[in-house]
Amino acid sequence: MSNKLENIIDLKGKWKYITDANGTFSIGDISPKIDTIKNKMDIPSNWQLQNLDNYSGSVWFIKKFKGVDTANDIKILEFYGVDYFTDVWLNNNYLGHHEGYFQKIRFNITDFLLPTDNILVVKVNSPYEQPGEVWPLKKKAIKGVLNHHDCRPGAWNPEKGQDKNTGGIWNDVFIRYGLPVFIDQVKISSKVSIKNKSAEVEFKILHTNIVKINKDFNAQIEITNPEGTTEIFSLDMHRRQGENTSEIILNLSHIYFWQTFDTGKPFLYNIKISSKFFSNYTCQYGFKKVKLAKDKTFFLNNKKLFLKGTNLIAEQFLSSLSNERIEKIVTLIREANINAVRVHAHINRDELYSEFDRQGILVWQDFALQWTYEESKEFHQNAVNQIKDMVNQLYNHPSIAFWCCHNEPGPQIKVLDKELEKAVKKEDTQRIIRRASNYEEHPYEGWYWGVKEHYIAAPMGPLVTEFGAQALPALSSLKKFIKDDELFPPNFETWEYHDFQPDQTFNIAKVNIGNGIEEFINNSQNYQSELLTTAIHYYRRKKYEGITGVFQFMFVDCWPSITWSVIDYYLVPKSGYYNLKQAYSPILLSINVRQNQYFLGSKLNLDLWIINDTYNIIKDCKIEFSCNKVTFSTIEHLSVKEDNMYFIPFERVNIPLPSDIPEGNQFISANLISSDGQVSSSYEFMIKVLAKDIKRIREEESNTRIL
Repeated sequence: MSNKLENIIDLKGKWKYITDANGTFSIGDISPKIDTIKNKMDIPSNWQLQNLDNYSGSVWFIKKFKGVDTANDIKILEFYGVDYFTDVWLNNNYLGHHEGYFQKIRFNITDFLLPTDNILVVKVNSPYEQPGEVWPLKKKAIKGVLNHHDCRPGAWNPEKGQDKNTGGIWNDVFIRYGLPVFIDQVKISSKVSIKNKSAEVEFKILHTNIVKINKDFNAQIEITNPEGTTEIFSLDMHRRQGENTSEIILNLSHIYFWQTFDTGKPFLYNIKISSKFFSNYTCQYGFKKVKLAKDKTFFLNNKKLFLKGTNLIAEQFLSSLSNERIEKIVTLIREANINAVRVHAHINRDELYSEFDRQGILVWQDFALQWTYEESKEFHQNAVNQIKDMVNQLYNHPSIAFWCCHNEPGPQIKVLDKELEKAVKKEDTQRIIRRASNYEEHPYEGWYWGVKEHYIAAPMGPLVTEFGAQALPALSSLKKFIKDDELFPPNFETWEYHDFQPDQTFNIAKVNIGNGIEEFINNSQNYQSELLTTAIHYYRRKKYEGITGVFQFMFVDCWPSITWSVIDYYLVPKSGYYNLKQAYSPILLSINVRQNQYFLGSKLNLDLWIINDTYNIIKDCKIEFSCNKVTFSTIEHLSVKEDNMYFIPFERVNIPLPSDIPEGNQFISANLISSDGQVSSSYEFMIKVLAKDIKRIREEESNTRIL
């Protein structure tokens, strides 16, 4: 089928702007000043990145551009993201108002676009919410972590916590023209049969017609499978002038299913919808089936999958989140054996979800609600409208498995979040919907309370959606945002602005500050590493026996800061990244060291787990124990069923220490060796060896007292 070319006017580049902090200007005030305005800003961008530092309020943006002289075609002005309140005028014609930061905004400008010179005026208001009265407990702006969080500029501070406002025209702006029909949205739903490898696929196409077409017009749907084979289907679309919805249900066989990278391949289909009346619509789509059982066990394509997750806030200022940075972050996630990501309390740009689609990583998508908001009916309705926008805008991404309505809502889970859950269910019947991720599934043992060893109880399961500890970034990264004279000893006022938590660091985690910044960094990263290893091993030992998944908090810093991340803002891994990667290994050897001090000639006192998250049986593996690179004992002929684990209690462990092992502290290495001789997993622990001698025992007691 031939397809006429849709034309695009790309409005990126320099825009004039004028600030209006108190919101007192009108379009009548702005229009006479346009030619005299000198300030210019690159669009798209968050204004914080364009020399409007710590600015909140309104900014008027002005763009002059040449129009087109075409007839019988529709002309659409499309914003891909504006933060937060938006009012738009074209040639002094008011087009409308929008609230939100993540949605695409569209205006039909067919009657207003001139063939010659045009003036586009956009008023963007990203307000400062009054501390105490509104912020932080009765917020009105639905921006989630972008305007209230302990990982953003100013953290929790009542005066500084709204610093570095994310306002602005942060994503692309286009005018599309040249054809009589515009595709507003395509919503693809599928009911799959895993057994029959088939799918019933529904296409719901929302389109706007500029003129009444004489009769229902024809379109083509081309579906190309991962092997390159294309099926073509015919679709009759409605002719009415204005907004229309056209639908069709198709049946496909021999389906390739979208899977996570650790269970298979994330097979994607190329979809193209074309007609001579509109520009081609294209997307990638994946067929999958997800389910969360009553015990919170997650199923992907009818198979259990233990969720090894993390939380992600990829960037505070979304305009700077490039495709290159997205690919690097998602690749680091996959390389850490993470199969699920919770996009934490915000909606990100579309390119991030496309990368998750391609790399085979599941997404738990939070709505942009963080802690509590005002209780009015107007706010509830606004939140309902915006959460519907989130679902419909991201609907076709196969990586998304969960919708979650609110992060840590407290009592608002009972009313507001109940309304949001109901709204999401109306928009999507195929994904898992969580009313909230609340405090009772966020165990911060060893950080906000208790000690890291409390993870032995595998608290707050079965689905743990946050846990972790802060760690300082590498010195090279720290020096990029902390001045040399504030590095050591730390200037806590500066450090806390960058999200560092001294109370938890020194009084709960009891991290030793050391004698210099490098020692402090090392101690801090070591603590985070130990906590993550401890927590994840304890949780994984309870796989499907009270624990069905865990989401570490969090993966990467969203701005130059000191947080719970395992990758700093400059994408430099902390040591915790490597511990996370090891603890999330698809095949994990986990050891409970029941005793860490022994007499010569004793047997090791251990519990052993081999945890197999793969869908393959592990056959005839062995565990080798070595000291100083010399193997001294082996447990052989071990097998583990697929997606299961094998437990050896201490009563069945018979591992005598070598007779020639030196006294003192010794590192013991345990390696899980596969049948082909490869090391599948390793675990190292330290023991102390003593001679069974009264004199030496007394010496040890004396040394302990001195310490």
